[in-house]
Amino acid sequence: MSHYILITGYRQQLAKAICELGIPYAVVTEKPLKNTPTGVDEVIVAPFSEISKAQDEAGLKAMGVSLKQTPTHVIAGTEAGVFPAAVLRRIYLARRSTKSLLIRCTDKMAMKKYLRSHQIPMAGFVTHSKELTADELVIELGLPVVVKDRKNSGGRNVVIAKTVDELQTLLAPQRLYEQFVDAAEGSIESFVVGGEIIFSNLTEYHTNKVSNIVPAGYTSTEKARIEALNVQVIKALNIKWGLTHLEYYRNKGQLQAKGDLFGEVALRPPGGYIMELIKRAYDFDPWAVFVKVELGLPVAELPAVAKRVCGTVLLHPGAGIVSKVSLPTTEDFPTLAKVTIKVKQGDHIEPRQGVGEDVGYCIFSAEKYTEVRQDIDKMCQATPVQIDH
Repeated sequence: MSHYILITGYRQQLAKAICELGIPYAVVTEKPLKNTPTGVDEVIVAPFSEISKAQDEAGLKAMGVSLKQTPTHVIAGTEAGVFPAAVLRRIYLARRSTKSLLIRCTDKMAMKKYLRSHQIPMAGFVTHSKELTADELVIELGLPVVVKDRKNSGGRNVVIAKTVDELQTLLAPQRLYEQFVDAAEGSIESFVVGGEIIFSNLTEYHTNKVSNIVPAGYTSTEKARIEALNVQVIKALNIKWGLTHLEYYRNKGQLQAKGDLFGEVALRPPGGYIMELIKRAYDFDPWAVFVKVELGLPVAELPAVAKRVCGTVLLHPGAGIVSKVSLPTTEDFPTLAKVTIKVKQGDHIEPRQGVGEDVGYCIFSAEKYTEVRQDIDKMCQATPVQIDH
């Protein structure tokens, strides 16, 4: 069978992996691309919000989405591309997951309600209703309260309300309210084929939304607990194929009686350069494996143990004008393997809205966890990009 892929939400690494596998592809994106991807047949620019409303090919054509070739597979490269990808799979009769699974992996309310009914341990939560008051939420969840949009991810529009008055101003439809958990977070990434996990990696969130370490420096006992939670969630959701990204709260302090807690799960590649860390740590290309899993192609046996420890620090000094850029070196950071800085002196930086936004990043790599951890600790205190507010 010949394959033709449509990518929704452009990711350079994903397009590169598809091209290297010799598979023709097209891209639909919300914003024009700066450069034309190698091997792409066509690039279509269209708002994802409109694609998500389409009922058929005629509706797509009316908004300018008219492909030269019908795709056999639609792959979401970004979190914003997940919903439109599901719509396009239905319209083009491409390989797709069930509608219920899509909802449970994108709508936090549906996700948490369903998984709580399957005895998945998680923090308390309340969904929005017209009659809901801030006082009722505090009685139910205590303070502070974490306020989230039901269909946003990557830390976008997440607010921690510390007072009743602050919480009252945040009450709105399509929001979810969660009990605040004072514990470290992390994630576990898994490739699933035929309902079975063929590879999993534990990621340690060294500094939330800023720095990750792969694989996590946990004890074998803690790793086993989190892996068991991951299996429990994947089985409960009946995920048959794909790449999952599950976030958790680690068992410590107030969690000792409850164990590790489920946070969220997504059926898409993770952000925060975790895919690049996996590639460096385990010595295989996770993007190529992701494409093969999405297409139902055979996947060679994947390593169970990492060969190295790798970490990343995302750079974002906040909103302002760049006053100085200082390139980190291996003299100061012995495990530094890569530096990318995307801005220069005089550039304007917008406020950071989510994990997927940065002005540069550093990759660290070594055989020992302690060596990487030491350099990451130091980099998190450094200021490679300085701004004038």
